[in-house]
Amino acid sequence: MGSPNNKPARIFSLHHHTSLPCTRAHQIGALLLIATTFFLTRLFDQSFSTCPPSSLNHDHSSPNVVHVSDGGSLSWPQRGYGFHLSLKIYVYEEDEIDGLKELLRGRDGKISADACLKGQWGTQVKIHRLLLESRLRTRKKEEADLFFVPAYVKCVRMMGGLNDKEINHTYVKVLSQMPYFRRSGGRDHVFVFPSGAGAHLFRSWATYINRSIILTPELMVVECWAVSSVGRQD
Repeated sequence: MGSPNNKPARIFSLHHHTSLPCTRAHQIGALLLIATTFFLTRLFDQSFSTCPPSSLNHDHSSPNVVHVSDGGSLSWPQRGYGFHLSLKIYVYEEDEIDGLKELLRGRDGKISADACLKGQWGTQVKIHRLLLESRLRTRKKEEADLFFVPAYVKCVRMMGGLNDKEINHTYVKVLSQMPYFRRSGGRDHVFVFPSGAGAHLFRSWATYINRSIILTPELMVVECWAVSSVGRQD
């Protein structure tokens, strides 16, 4: 015979996947939310694109504009900060640290950046390319305010370039070779994890990069995927 005292434990358990069942209504609601967000984003994009060129003052010959292979472009905002922003960002080179190339191209080095440009994980490539061409980039570690660690691990994993165990081992190896990472405890290092799994693509992230800057498009994933992203980090 069950005790009534057992019920609260089941209700408030964070690890019990049946406490918040994912019904068909939840799935439909999630899809509607995604569709609404997409159409509103397109609407805003179109409204801004119809503004007079003089008001936007976009100069596509500027070094702050990065053209990507799909015909679009990315640019740093100039209004607000303008050219007076003194932030300096160091971008690690793929051959600079043993193991970093594997996080970008897989164990055999056969996965290209262009192959990873499209799809949900394309932001890893686009942010990397944007920073490589940015006027904020510095090649001197000693003057950098932030350090960007490029990796296309979501794409590499999906294309069979590395498995989960290899990704974890390679990240640990790479971080162990970064004296500036150790100096700050990782607080000034930036990582990108573009998927619902978030930083969990690096299984030991909570041990090694829990103080770092982590860019991920999804803060918390609904119960349908039975995994939460980096939203638990305070």
